[in-house]
Amino acid sequence: MKTLILAVSLLGLFMDSAFGNNAIQLINKDNQGSTVYQTVNINHNTNVAAFNVYSGTHSTNAVVDYNNGIIIYQMPYKRICVVSRMNKETFPNISQLENMIHEGQPVNPLQRSYGISRRHVTNMAELGGPIQAICGGMTTYWATEYQKSRFSRGGRFCVQVNLLILNVNLCGGLSLF
Repeated sequence: MKTLILAVSLLGLFMDSAFGNNAIQLINKDNQGSTVYQTVNINHNTNVAAFNVYSGTHSTNAVVDYNNGIIIYQMPYKRICVVSRMNKETFPNISQLENMIHEGQPVNPLQRSYGISRRHVTNMAELGGPIQAICGGMTTYWATEYQKSRFSRGGRFCVQVNLLILNVNLCGGLSLF
């Protein structure tokens, strides 16, 4: 729990109050009927979008850093972060992302699947401030975006993360999860 509070505090410090009117909030139910509180904060000044899912012990965060072309998925309950290069050809730009959220697009229309490597991120400073703020003190792995069907077999285990309009499958060896 302290990790979650620390991560949310770091995220709050990083994002600051610059988001103002660009914060979107949603309260819904998960598959088990529990309440899930989600927020998306979009900062056009820093070109960063932050997704937060508050669902008790399985709370999750994601940061899309458009300036550095990086997407960060943080799972404090597993004490891991997953970092991937953004596929700019298929991922909406920050204005498109904001429009999708404000226009009430169906929940989770963006589908992404990532294969997590066993390779750790060794120098987070090279990837920019967001990854340092979010993943500091956690084991951080590199991942590569793949077609979803690639990990339907072959000894991989996937964790599904639903972040408002972004549905993500993080797949890796059983030892990661």
